[in-house]
Amino acid sequence: MADSGRGYVRDRRGCRHWGPHGAAGLLLRQDGRFLLQRRSWRVHHGRTWSIPGGALHAGESPWEGARREFAEELGGVPEIRRIHTFVDDHGGWAYHTVVAEVTGSFSPRRGDGEGAAYRWCAPDEVGSLRLHPGFAATWPQLLAELDGLR
Repeated sequence: MADSGRGYVRDRRGCRHWGPHGAAGLLLRQDGRFLLQRRSWRVHHGRTWSIPGGALHAGESPWEGARREFAEELGGVPEIRRIHTFVDDHGGWAYHTVVAEVTGSFSPRRGDGEGAAYRWCAPDEVGSLRLHPGFAATWPQLLAELDGLR
């Protein structure tokens, strides 16, 4: 099957994004910490910290796409429970951050090479890292939404 998520699209503001159907990533939480991925030097905004994710395929839900991308980039998905989906809508294109709690044991593995390293971070550590610009812009809002769910 052809990858229907390949290609660039422009949002209503004229900004260019990868993935004509939007994109999604999976942010795991365990024991109050979040799993972040340092992006490989060879990908867009390489050597920054973010979450495993990527373009959605046609007809794929953010939950399905986030899990698929996570499995590709970390070699599998642990047992998880979905907590929340944060949507960063750019007007005609959106990035969906699916937040899930790890319910079993999990150790990240090397997947497709898009990630160079992985790290569990407390919420107050995240802002001190060199973050992917999109993730950096939404992190405070995402964290506030998660705090509001308690």
